[in-house]
Amino acid sequence: MSASKRERREQRRAGALARRNRTWLFAGLVILGLAALAAFMALSAPRPEPLASQAQLALGEQVYAQTCAVCHGDRGQGHLLPGAPALDHSEHAWHHPDGQIQQLILAGGTLMPPLGDQLSHEEIVAVIRYIQTWWTPQQLEAQQELSQQYPLFEP
Repeated sequence: MSASKRERREQRRAGALARRNRTWLFAGLVILGLAALAAFMALSAPRPEPLASQAQLALGEQVYAQTCAVCHGDRGQGHLLPGAPALDHSEHAWHHPDGQIQQLILAGGTLMPPLGDQLSHEEIVAVIRYIQTWWTPQQLEAQQELSQQYPLFEP
């Protein structure tokens, strides 16, 4: 094989390698651009309106600390007493609509004492809204969809 044929073959190989490198570079830049766009969209997405005012959340925190934390834990982690479930994001509390949670607080449950004679309607709603601050946005969104079918009620 002559030197010029070898040179042409090596030039073709070098050209093919350069095209392949440009293709990978372009693909990498496209992927990086899409990732940056997704991150920007996630950060600039509108935040949902809070379900409660700061005053209502402060009342809920106070009621929770005085009434609920002894069984459910100071951050809703649960299981301080047998049968007291977590109320934070880690278990199933967010699967229950607002009205069902309200009814459980009012009338009690299998192991939970009724608190309807101790707490006002305003305090019950505030503590529910406070507990909801521990849930992920996705959990809260799903729970609020359920709550449309079984909303909070005025006694």
